[in-house]
Amino acid sequence: MPTNTSLENLFHLVHALKQQMHRHIEELGLNITAMHIRTISIINEKGSCTASEVASFLQRDKAQITRLLNALIKDDLITKENNPDDKRSQCLRLTEKGLHLLKQIKGIEKTIFKMMSNGMSEETLEGFQQVTKQLTRNLTG
Repeated sequence: MPTNTSLENLFHLVHALKQQMHRHIEELGLNITAMHIRTISIINEKGSCTASEVASFLQRDKAQITRLLNALIKDDLITKENNPDDKRSQCLRLTEKGLHLLKQIKGIEKTIFKMMSNGMSEETLEGFQQVTKQLTRNLTG
């Protein structure tokens, strides 16, 4: 199996994907990073979560996530609310501005996926999803 070629292809794919995301985000005049996007998406998907849950999901230290969350709060993209289950923590949720940003990001993702998958059959795309999921499982245990 041509391992080096496969890994190199994956690195090129990830790099090209990051470049496209960055370019589209800049075109919209958004001052956010990939980590901001991931965090906003996580908060949206979970509905209600704590900073600790975000840190755990992203496998980052709490201090880094706290700085990131503070920036998102300052930009009025997320807000903190009292956690009804635990008085010692707070739940995070998206603001209207955060929901609008997420809608823009989802549009960018659709555009990029359309570019990436141009000329590919549904069968090929399904196979790609299966392969990437298995590769991820193999690396993350």
